[in-house]
Amino acid sequence: MGAWLLLTHGVAVMALPFASLPLPAGLLLAAGILLSLGWYWPRQVSRRAPGTIRTLTWGSDRACHLQLQGGGVSDATLCRQAFVQPWLVILQVTETGRRRRPLVILPDMLDGVTFRRLRVRLKMELGQTGAPG
Repeated sequence: MGAWLLLTHGVAVMALPFASLPLPAGLLLAAGILLSLGWYWPRQVSRRAPGTIRTLTWGSDRACHLQLQGGGVSDATLCRQAFVQPWLVILQVTETGRRRRPLVILPDMLDGVTFRRLRVRLKMELGQTGAPG
């Protein structure tokens, strides 16, 4: 996950000189990109931000139980919108009384059998064909 985050933010910064922007605008965009990297790194890579999802336990139907990094727990519902591919799974969960939260799962985050079982269950229970919707 960290490599993808660095790659996408790095490419964005490296493309700025080719954007023909005035220097102050380019510097402002570069600062915004770096702030974005600083925002997402503790939430998506190191997972040390207090509200970060640490574990998700998917029960019956679409009911989920979340354990958060700060030690909290929360009940949630798995949304029908999911992106399911052999190389990436993006889930949307709605915590009770809160807004939707994305959960990005890459193949190297789980063992191969578990990742495959997750994809199969998502396709069967959510009716996913690989595209969001």
